[in-house]
Amino acid sequence: MSTAPASRGEPSKPRSPLSPQGDDSGRKKILVMGSRKAGKSSVIKTVFQQVPVKDVPYFGVTQRIEKINYDTIMPLQIWDTPSNFELDQLEVPLGSFSTIVYVMDMQQDDSYHEAILRFVNIMIRAHIVNPSMKFSVFIHKSEVLSEDYRGGGPPVPYHTADPAVLRAAAHSPVENYAEIQRVVSEELEDFPYHTLQAQDPHTNFSDIATQQQIANQLLSELRFEVTSIHNVTLRDAWSKVIQGCMEMLPAVEALLLNFTETSGMDNSYLFDIKSGVVLATDNRHRNDATLEQVTEYLTRFLQFRDLYKDLRHQPGGETNGEAIHADANGNSNGNENGSGVDEANGDDEEGEPEGWWDEEDPSAPWMTQSTRLMPNTTISLWQFTP
Repeated sequence: MSTAPASRGEPSKPRSPLSPQGDDSGRKKILVMGSRKAGKSSVIKTVFQQVPVKDVPYFGVTQRIEKINYDTIMPLQIWDTPSNFELDQLEVPLGSFSTIVYVMDMQQDDSYHEAILRFVNIMIRAHIVNPSMKFSVFIHKSEVLSEDYRGGGPPVPYHTADPAVLRAAAHSPVENYAEIQRVVSEELEDFPYHTLQAQDPHTNFSDIATQQQIANQLLSELRFEVTSIHNVTLRDAWSKVIQGCMEMLPAVEALLLNFTETSGMDNSYLFDIKSGVVLATDNRHRNDATLEQVTEYLTRFLQFRDLYKDLRHQPGGETNGEAIHADANGNSNGNENGSGVDEANGDDEEGEPEGWWDEEDPSAPWMTQSTRLMPNTTISLWQFTP
């Protein structure tokens, strides 16, 4: 057994410099579209910009494209678009997007048929220019459903639904959810593929076999996610979207599996702390109930992370009575040199763009926490990057 003292932290400075400021070529682009008031902005801002849920009713109608840059295990750029947005208005090639997320309001039974027609057209056009593009449908505002209906699986029989849910609307959202999936499948099969011939002259879109191949491929890869800003379903849906963008996902999952096996734990989850999104899991004995429990735990715990602080002594072993507070990312609100930059590396890094690592204190402890939920269930949290 090693007797060396445990390190409190190591510098997290990237091995390669950042891309020039304003260069988005290295970011995975996610295009978010949907009908008016479907909740496009809320599904983005409540997760990636930490906008409180209570502020969502005050969102105005999106008038123009908004690009949200978000840095996690890989750099992302999420495009929030107006409801009347058309693909021809894109400033970049459609094929440069890795994923399209389409948001539908499951409570609007009078308008989702039109939304489905629009989505199918978008999906097929995008597939032609980039066959590797991923597609997800967020069937949003699912808070009207009971827990039995959430999780992306087929709805349970209508007669077993919660009576309170059945009285919520003349047309049950449960029926709308099943109807959305059915209509998408039908529209993919009935789509006039021959109208796309000009986009790809080398493919015979009048051929029935070609049409069937495109429809089958899209149906097999298309994901339907029931989401709500009021519970963990939205973060779970975003987790699957981001994991679908990760080329390194198999390697990260293998590392987590190795960590799980060597540490004697049941499961391991890699989270992005700021958004609460699951970046990867070890996929061993995985079940949605456990994932939901862990995600809920993380969300609740991080609400109190500002209560944790690190008391540091001034040089000479004395304090001036004022503690330096460390946040959950291991960054302090002050340091001895007052510059927020590591002086030892200052000369070497001249001319490089500044980032979070310039203010990082490698000696600062990172967040750890352990909670025993039941006699045989303990959840532990280790933070290993800022």
